[in-house]
Amino acid sequence: MNRVDAVLRDPVFPRLKTAVIETTGLAYYADKDQALAERVSRRLAERSVTGLAGYLAILNSEGPAGPEYQALINELTVGETFFFRYAEQFEALCAVAIPECLRRNRDSRILRIWSAGCSIGPEAYTLEILLKRHFAEQLRDWQVTIIGTDINATFIDAARRGVYGNWAVRGLAPAVLEECFDRRGDQLAVKPKFREWTTFSVFNLVEGALPNYPRGLGALDVVLCRNVMIYFDEATRGRLLEGLHAALAPNGWLVVGHAETGPQVNALFTPVPVPGATLYRKPLPGCAPAPAQPTPTPAPEPPAAEPAPRPAARAAKPPAARRATPADPLPAPVPAPPPPRSPEPRPTDLMSEGDRAAALEACLALAERNRLDPAVHFRLGLLEEELGVGDPVVAFKKALYLDSGFALADYHLALAYWRRGKLGPAQRHFRNARAAVAERDGTDLVAEGGGLTVAELRSMIDLWFSGEEA
Repeated sequence: MNRVDAVLRDPVFPRLKTAVIETTGLAYYADKDQALAERVSRRLAERSVTGLAGYLAILNSEGPAGPEYQALINELTVGETFFFRYAEQFEALCAVAIPECLRRNRDSRILRIWSAGCSIGPEAYTLEILLKRHFAEQLRDWQVTIIGTDINATFIDAARRGVYGNWAVRGLAPAVLEECFDRRGDQLAVKPKFREWTTFSVFNLVEGALPNYPRGLGALDVVLCRNVMIYFDEATRGRLLEGLHAALAPNGWLVVGHAETGPQVNALFTPVPVPGATLYRKPLPGCAPAPAQPTPTPAPEPPAAEPAPRPAARAAKPPAARRATPADPLPAPVPAPPPPRSPEPRPTDLMSEGDRAAALEACLALAERNRLDPAVHFRLGLLEEELGVGDPVVAFKKALYLDSGFALADYHLALAYWRRGKLGPAQRHFRNARAAVAERDGTDLVAEGGGLTVAELRSMIDLWFSGEEA
């Protein structure tokens, strides 16, 4: 019997699994015993411990901040990230959120941003690069703070060093690399100029209370918490969202991952759709703010020439502008196209005005008129999942019935099943989504993905499989 099988058959394994999930919030491992056992077995070998009872005793005696818990967390968490990941969200920050913060804080001249679950640091440094390349004049003499936190202490050490391989800076334009990084052999170090506002620390989003003013996690203007909550169960997500809401200043901004929207987010925040992304805004007490309008940013240098992206397999929504990529200096936003001439308002317009019931009615009417359009049913499913009404599973299934190769419909159907505790169907549809994009070029755009690439979708799907399945 190998070490992994021994861990799985140990009668203490269920207790260890429960303790780890409760401490870290990583409900992602609830149905992945094999993957969890592999990682635990590596720690047992490292510590020369033979049984789980002794290992659990070590964890309990040290507590979550102890060295062994940190070593196990290092095994359990994923550090894959890169600069300007999901460029459309950074463009939305540049077009909407940052200009609004500058107007709102013009008297205090203070700007506070938190990268929650920052991994090895590219997201936090990207924020400083963005601010200094596009808002330098406006932020002159301001007190700017960017805080990056992660549960993984090894990741935080790497973030503080700020030295990266070519993989983390892939796609960045040569001009950006030259301006923002120093070459150190085969690695690149973030230049001191782009490290002045950014600090890093270890913080457990599940156990740490929010707001946490001693750590600077309070009265925040912007919080990025992307691809973190997908690992948590509903109860943990709810508690974390309440904490993030409390840590944000009134009218502050929240940015979450593509798969992390839903009724819990909408219960606390106002969605603000902008071309290519949706941001979430904390309303003022007792009222819902009007959506912020895109504000022109300082004109960036012309982007480097690049080949046009391949078209998606099915017709996607017309983009408001050529898709931004990490290879480009961040472009100035282009206004969204005018709505179609129709007596009915578009669901996204109604959502941006805060009229969610009307948005749902408009989307249902659109689905009724376009029964054979898989994209319409897919969008209905997304809206129902966001609002916590109807049956998004049925809508996603209709989209897949009409187009069996609709990868994003399979992916969101899998997430919907997982949130409802139906782990078998969830895994089946994650596999279907992976198969649907298996033969496609990584630079292709995913239909209905709002600028998501095939490579990015693959990385999102792969998180849901253990090593031997991926």
